[in-house]
Amino acid sequence: MNSSKTWPWLALAALLAGCQATPYQRQPLAEPAQWSLPGEIGQNMAREAWWSGFGDPALLRVLEQARRRNPDLEIALLKLRKAQLEAGLADSDARPTLSGALSGNRSRPLDGGGGSRTHSESLKVDYEVDLWGRLDAARRASGEAFVASRYDAVSADLLSDSAAAELYWDIAAGKAKIALAEAALADAGRAQALARSKWKAGALAEQDVTQADSAALEQRANLLSLREQLRKKENALALLLDGPPGSPLPDIPPLAARFAAPGVAAGLPGELLRRRPDLMAAEARLRGKLADVDQKRADFFPRFSLGGDVSRGSAAPGAQLGLGATLSLPFLNWRQLNLKLKSGEADYQLAEAEFRKTLYAAYREVEEGLAARRRLEDSAALQREAQGLAARNEALAESRYRAGEADMQSWLDAARGKRQADEKMLESNLERLKNLALLYKALGGGAGPAESVPAGHRDHARRVAGMGQQPRQPLHRHAQRGGVDQRVAENRLPRP
Repeated sequence: MNSSKTWPWLALAALLAGCQATPYQRQPLAEPAQWSLPGEIGQNMAREAWWSGFGDPALLRVLEQARRRNPDLEIALLKLRKAQLEAGLADSDARPTLSGALSGNRSRPLDGGGGSRTHSESLKVDYEVDLWGRLDAARRASGEAFVASRYDAVSADLLSDSAAAELYWDIAAGKAKIALAEAALADAGRAQALARSKWKAGALAEQDVTQADSAALEQRANLLSLREQLRKKENALALLLDGPPGSPLPDIPPLAARFAAPGVAAGLPGELLRRRPDLMAAEARLRGKLADVDQKRADFFPRFSLGGDVSRGSAAPGAQLGLGATLSLPFLNWRQLNLKLKSGEADYQLAEAEFRKTLYAAYREVEEGLAARRRLEDSAALQREAQGLAARNEALAESRYRAGEADMQSWLDAARGKRQADEKMLESNLERLKNLALLYKALGGGAGPAESVPAGHRDHARRVAGMGQQPRQPLHRHAQRGGVDQRVAENRLPRP
């Protein structure tokens, strides 16, 4: 075979291979076959149905306000809008560009001779032929950035639910603690009165009176501390609802001693990547970095542009048509382009490592949440038993004191033990509720895998993008209800 005829074809094949889009392949990841507590299985439920499982209308009202007013969600939507516009810019770079110019000039000699006037009009069109896929790679990179921003908005919506629910329960628990403290203060007041009456009758030592007074003062100080803690939580919720401290809040009742709770659909570890929007956003950015590498690789190849213009002016009586072609050779700047390519490859490797770290952290979050749920359920059963025993002990101590069989300190100690048992039961309930919110967030919300998203929602995402193409990954069902899509529908997210 004649080598002089073969090498041009080999060079052409190498060029064509070098400009092809690099297919994305997910890196090998070690994932557990199942969670360590496989019994934690429930039914996948839509977002509203899951939160309705608590049977608390006041909670649903707070969640609805948070979805509409949370500034973090507003920021995520603005970033989504910016990514949408940048994707539109990348798409327009692959289309022909039009430009026009009008010019006029008048000149007159300084010696007073006759002057002259000139004018011209032109219309020009330029188009870069994307021979090597450079512009296509830029479109893919910006498209993945838009998809990632979309998932970021979904994740912000998810975090808004979790944060609002936790603050709601903190406030409800704070009010319940204050109610317990007020009841304890009333009991301390009755103990004070009883001690003083017995002391005046000579049936009690003065030390018992001072002990009762000290217990009452302790309760007053505790009540002041609890009210301050409640104000801090209320201010935090006001901030979440985009208001200053002291803003009016929805009515939040004290935390009930018993509550309904929805189930948790843990599923399998392998499904987590299709359920959590933050993981899907990280993988979309990873694909975007791969497209950036393709673009930087295509920057080496020659660029071929076509152009044409129509012009008319005083110098020529009629319209003039011009056609041209331009071939640029960017590879002459080889060193700089090669450094950019190496930098892009390093960015991809960094994004790959960050994605792997984020995924493993998500596995850990679910594992720890499920383990904590089992522990909290067992602990709550024990705490309920301890609460009953403490109440019984306090009642017996009071009876013995009134009968003169025990001193004031024994009664006060038993009352303190009952109060502490009540507070621990309240804290146990609060921890169980917060654990459910954590699992809701860690498992990607109440919805199931993202593949089950209806096609209509993906069409909606394409319309919002304004890109004329469907995102590569289906969007998460969580975005369909409440904050994200609702605010898009309300024109909170403007379209181009």
